[in-house]
Amino acid sequence: MSSERLHIQMFGEFRIQNDYHSFTPTSGKGTQVTALITYLIANKEVEISKDKLTEILWSEEEISNPTGALRNLVYRARQELDKFFPVSHAECILFKRNSYMWNRDIPCETDIDRFETLFNLAQKEPSADQQLHYYEEMFRLYQGNFLPAQAHDDWVMFRSVYYQNLYVKCVLQICRHLKEEGQYQQLIDLCEQANQKDLMAESIYREVLEAYLLLNRPHRALDYYRSVLNLFNTRYGVDVSESFSDIYQQILTETQNKQLNIEDLEDHLREDKNSRGSFYCNYDIFKNIYQINMRSLRRVKSKRYLVLMTLREKGEPNQLSDSIHAEMQILRDVIHHNLRRNDVFTQSSYSQYSLILMVPGEAGCRVAIDRVRARYEENRQNPSVQLEIDIREIT
Repeated sequence: MSSERLHIQMFGEFRIQNDYHSFTPTSGKGTQVTALITYLIANKEVEISKDKLTEILWSEEEISNPTGALRNLVYRARQELDKFFPVSHAECILFKRNSYMWNRDIPCETDIDRFETLFNLAQKEPSADQQLHYYEEMFRLYQGNFLPAQAHDDWVMFRSVYYQNLYVKCVLQICRHLKEEGQYQQLIDLCEQANQKDLMAESIYREVLEAYLLLNRPHRALDYYRSVLNLFNTRYGVDVSESFSDIYQQILTETQNKQLNIEDLEDHLREDKNSRGSFYCNYDIFKNIYQINMRSLRRVKSKRYLVLMTLREKGEPNQLSDSIHAEMQILRDVIHHNLRRNDVFTQSSYSQYSLILMVPGEAGCRVAIDRVRARYEENRQNPSVQLEIDIREIT
């Protein structure tokens, strides 16, 4: 048996559907009709005066006959909504006491109402498992910001911020449960899904950073920290380095206490969250990559090798002393002056450098590495520090 019950989505996009009809407005088509319907649904508990509706719908326009324009708009909206009720012929938009309102007797399920209900239930729920169940349903309901196609309307902006705040609280509560269970990777995956909703929530990014540290992956945390700073700076024009300063210091401490091996380095560098789309980076990185590619065009037959150079104290391989710090600067200068301009290197941990060498083959790679090793041993100040080198062809 067909049902006339309406299912209304306002998160991510606006959609009304039941067994008889589906209404999903497209950009530029019936925008005023959509604006009227969405406002009435979002405020369906109250009567809205004609003057208020006119102000909402034509806030930046001067219209000669606002009463007639509103009456015509309501007529068009009713025509669209009538398609949902071929049996009962229910009327969705009512007019009384010189005001319009959504008919509260219409059977409907609205995602924003369910979202708020779930949050209120979770706040009162004594059972941790049931509370988590409510939050998880909230998480699934939130398909994106509230009415994004109308994001520039003042009333939508305020309501969108309200729902975003509830969603952030929901995500943080789920994170709390996941941390209690030690499910740190699931926490990261959850937060990454949440951050795709175009949230400006520092607290969610912090959860990811802390989870990487709990997973003993400080180098990944450091990369993520840098990407977060770049994101907030480029997209929002905000510097969040100060608010993340405490966890940044913790990340630096952890990276000093954990060295990479060649397998970790290779896996870490291969990890690419943006493999399905264009790669975005700031201008300086773009410029560097461009110049490196220009140089490599001259050596199109070259192979590329990933090299990991590690400094260790003899007899105390896990000790990170001041001697290591001083020797790292010496090694940096040696690498800088003894490799070619089209080779790339970076400091990947407190006591390690990572290199990408472009050479005709493995023999050429060995020659370059032996040259660096020899020059380093000539300049080394502390004989108790030794250089270890791992090489892997990039395929």
